[in-house]
Amino acid sequence: MVIGFDYRMGGSQNAGIGRYAHELLMSLLGFDTENYYKIFYHPQNCSAEDLEALAKHPNADLISANFRHYSISEQIGFLRLINKLHIDLFHFPNFNVPVLYKKPYVVTIHDLVHHRLSGHKKSTRLWFEGYKYVVSQAVKNSERIITVSQSAKREIVGYFPEAEIKTEVIYEGRNLKPVLGPQVALVQKKYLIQKPYFLFVGTLERKKNVPYLAAAFSRFIEQHRIDMELVIVGKEDSHHPEVKAEALDIKHKERVIFTNFVTDSDLARLYQGAYAFVTASTNEGFGLPGVEAMGFGLPVLCPDIPVFNEVYDNAGLFFDYNNENDLPEKMRFVCQDQLYYHQLREKSKARSEAFSWVTCAQKTLKIYENVRDLTS
Repeated sequence: MVIGFDYRMGGSQNAGIGRYAHELLMSLLGFDTENYYKIFYHPQNCSAEDLEALAKHPNADLISANFRHYSISEQIGFLRLINKLHIDLFHFPNFNVPVLYKKPYVVTIHDLVHHRLSGHKKSTRLWFEGYKYVVSQAVKNSERIITVSQSAKREIVGYFPEAEIKTEVIYEGRNLKPVLGPQVALVQKKYLIQKPYFLFVGTLERKKNVPYLAAAFSRFIEQHRIDMELVIVGKEDSHHPEVKAEALDIKHKERVIFTNFVTDSDLARLYQGAYAFVTASTNEGFGLPGVEAMGFGLPVLCPDIPVFNEVYDNAGLFFDYNNENDLPEKMRFVCQDQLYYHQLREKSKARSEAFSWVTCAQKTLKIYENVRDLTS
């Protein structure tokens, strides 16, 4: 079987969908030697190291596809390119499928947050209508839909009831590992971290609720006088540059450290050195940074919402984001109750074992094979 894979958003140094595309594809190529993969990459998004790693596999064919996602060129030029080639099944790891593509395909829909909130870009009416149309066509024309949590599936089926019969949940995995030696202290010094710290990881999108998080942390310092820092790892969102400024509009801004983008090696060390992981996001399809944090045995402080209850389970310490004092109180609790803190660490380590990119890839391959059998 010849499988097309849209890797234009992929890359080991990317977040969110890009990370999903990279880890899934590398895992597939790691064990699937029977099928042939045509991998369409964007030259500006994919590093030379990633291309080299992909090219090592004899059943991988790399094809440059310089078409920006969410663009007219994607709908016309990318469509023309993939239609020229013999492909038995295509996998689009995001909803942005060319609407006129008529061959068999699988699509991953991570969430439908943009149906409810302005997200990565400040929406216009035209963009919003275009987005909804592209999603609806992806749902309608796909052979199978993959999503990353039961919570995300309920959201998809809520908007598109007809999708229920062909939507399957496959959890994402984790791959960052602890390191030995002095590297953790060196990375903390690099980013000017001087105290025990809570860690947040994610692009500074509006939906991540970073200003809320920073304000809650400032109240925690003010109310409880515990000597901690908040480290926020992630690149700024060019469509919402005000997020960082809003997050720093707090009394104890000197305790908040923004690292911007960091490499995987630095990120692993920042996880390893953190006291606990914290997020204030109220709209997620999965919550991969928290899963990575659990692999390092970090307690996870997060809003009490269905997706986090599902994914983090008993490793999560949940707070009510409608109560401005609840997160500061949970921060105090996890700092002062050491017995509970270490219990949470053990629960995190145990829960993290449920998430594997190899398992994700194996289940995804089964979907490819099922579609092949139905459409051949």
